[in-house]
Amino acid sequence: MKQTIFAAIALVVLAASCTKIKNLANIHKDIPYSAQVSVPKVDGDPGTPLPFSVALSLPSVAFATNSKEYVSQYGTAAHLVTTVYLKSLALQIQTPPDKNFDFLDNAQLYISAKNLPEKLVASQNNVPKGTNTLNLETNTEVNLKDYFLQDTIYFRLGASINAVPPTGVELKINSVFHLVANPLN
Repeated sequence: MKQTIFAAIALVVLAASCTKIKNLANIHKDIPYSAQVSVPKVDGDPGTPLPFSVALSLPSVAFATNSKEYVSQYGTAAHLVTTVYLKSLALQIQTPPDKNFDFLDNAQLYISAKNLPEKLVASQNNVPKGTNTLNLETNTEVNLKDYFLQDTIYFRLGASINAVPPTGVELKINSVFHLVANPLN
């Protein structure tokens, strides 16, 4: 009986140790992507308040993931990637340089890829006044591995506006994806 209990305890300790050792082999890499997108023209005089919040969707922006190159560069392979999530996402007004996000109430960023559904991956509610950079809250629980392993991913920015946006606003999207791969998989 004592041998059975000892054997059971030894198996539990061994299993826990194997999981810890496997986790130690994880490869963690941050992968940055940047792009620019134009805010579409909205009828009316720029800065004119709207009587209610209006939904605005910007055109999708394509990113070449270069995932094959990244996984090779980091000494791993696509089938060994376990998780990819959006670590950070910032929107910055590039032009005109003196403008800010006062026309925005909320912003949402969606990701999609060929044959994969669109997913909400970052958002900002109650956009602070006077800022020209927004750091959206990312959902690190959404595993984007299948999207990242595609050749191209698409970002789409949705927003609620409270005023007519300034003319000619160009936004820069700066994102960082976090990749986890494990050679022991």
